[in-house]
Amino acid sequence: MKILILGEEGFVGKSLKKSFIEDGLHKVSGVSKQTGTNLLSYNSTLNALEEYDPDLVINCAAHVGSVHYGMERPATIFHENMMMVLNIFKAIKDFNPSIKMVNLISNCVYPANAEIQSESEMWEGSPHFSALPYASTRRMILIMADSYHNENNINSKNLVLPGIFGPGNHTDIERVHALDGMIIRMLKAKKEDLDEFEIWGTGKPIREWCYIDDLVKVIKTSIDLDFSNEAVNLANSKGYSILETAEITKEVINYKGALKLNTEFEDGAAIKILDDSKFKRIFGEFKFTDFSEAISKTAEYHKSLI
Repeated sequence: MKILILGEEGFVGKSLKKSFIEDGLHKVSGVSKQTGTNLLSYNSTLNALEEYDPDLVINCAAHVGSVHYGMERPATIFHENMMMVLNIFKAIKDFNPSIKMVNLISNCVYPANAEIQSESEMWEGSPHFSALPYASTRRMILIMADSYHNENNINSKNLVLPGIFGPGNHTDIERVHALDGMIIRMLKAKKEDLDEFEIWGTGKPIREWCYIDDLVKVIKTSIDLDFSNEAVNLANSKGYSILETAEITKEVINYKGALKLNTEFEDGAAIKILDDSKFKRIFGEFKFTDFSEAISKTAEYHKSLI
C-alpha cells in the first residue's frame, strides 16, 4: 500500500512515518510545509497527491498550540485549519476519490459540559470557548467526511484523540501539547534548583492522556479494520486532574520543589475523558502504556534537549 502522511514534520507525523519505515510493510511518503507542500494552497495539495499517488492519506496536519496560544490567535487558528481541511478533501475528490483517509481529531470537539465524551453526544452542545476556533474546524472534518462519502464515496476513518504526549514533541512551551509542556517546565525547574513549580490554572481540570507510541499503534491498526466514516474515540476512559498529573510527574523525575497553583491562567474545559465503548468494540482489548512509564520515557527525551 502507498501511504501519504500529511504533516510529516509534526509530532505525530514524524513518529508515525518513522514507525512505518521501520516495519517496511508499506511504501510511505510524507509532505509538510517545511518540505515544500503548503496545504493552505489547493494547487500545492493537489500536486502532492499527483506526485505520490497514494492509496491512503493520513492527515496529521494542523496549526495548533497550547490553550493560551490558541486564545491569542483565534482567527489564524480557525482560518488556517479550515483551509487545510477544505483543500485536502477537495483535492482527493478531484484527483482520486478511491483514496482512503485517516483523520486525527482533538477531543476538544466535544461539548464543554460533557463529563464522559461519547461519540453519540458530540453535537449536544458547544465546545469550550477557549478552544472553539480550533474545535470548530475539527468538527467540520466529521461533517466533510460524511458529506464527501455521501456524494463522492470517499471513505475516511476519524479518530478522536485525548491529549497526546511523548518523545519527539515540540519543545516550544507555547506550541507543545499540554503534558509535554508541564514535563519540560518541571525538568527546567529541577535543573535550576527552583523551590516552586507553577501549575497554570486551578489544577482541577481532568484530562485523559495518550502516549505517542500508543497513538501510532492505533493508527496503524486502524488501516486493516473496517469501520464507518463516523467518529471513533481513542480511549481508555481514565483521566487525571492537572494537579494529579503534576504530582505524578514530580515523583517520576524526582523534583523536590513545591507545586504552586497560578489561577490567573485559563483552565479550559472541566473534564475531558473519552468513552471507550466504541473503541473496545472495534480495537478489542488494546494495551496502553503505563502512565508513569510513559512520563518517564518522555522526561528522558526532553532532559536530553534542555
